[in-house]
Amino acid sequence: MSEIVRFATVAEVDADLGLLTAAERARHERLVAAADKQAYAAAHVLVRECAAELLGTRRAEVVIEQRCERCGSVEHGAPSVAGAEAVRVSLSHARGRVAAVAATRRCGIDVERISRGPDRALSPRETAWVAGQEDAAYAFTRLWVRKEALVKAGHGSMAAAQRLDVLAEDGPADRIGDVRITQWEGAGFLGAVAICADMWTEN
Repeated sequence: MSEIVRFATVAEVDADLGLLTAAERARHERLVAAADKQAYAAAHVLVRECAAELLGTRRAEVVIEQRCERCGSVEHGAPSVAGAEAVRVSLSHARGRVAAVAATRRCGIDVERISRGPDRALSPRETAWVAGQEDAAYAFTRLWVRKEALVKAGHGSMAAAQRLDVLAEDGPADRIGDVRITQWEGAGFLGAVAICADMWTEN
């Protein structure tokens, strides 16, 4: 098995704060809203469960680190599994829903509440497609979660979201270059997971 993907409600995750590192707990405590704290904890535990299943170990043995590749800060950046360079992980949380993936390839995951975001996040082609759909919020979110998952997998940048076109001829793409994209859907939420063909995929 080369990938473990899970989407869950916050309530479905046994979010033991004792599993989090000191850095994770500090970020958790800085959150103000209880719903955000709960979702953060659940996502960070869920990603441990995915990695543990992939590695054949217990979630308590998985240590998640974060470090920004650009500035070296441990306050932000992509998560990784300490001592397991062959495993890549990604996580996402929205109020009420969380998602996580662990894989032997570069990967990214996102989950969002269905909503209509700004046109500046879309390419002109994507903007026209969303405008032509019966449910613009649903259509926008289908594109947005793909963009987020792709960026987390190492493709493109959310700062240049307009240039990251994820629309195929017949709707949102299920593949962008060598990246496979799978959509997930729950009540009021959409998600996407992106799995690269190779571990080291250039941006």
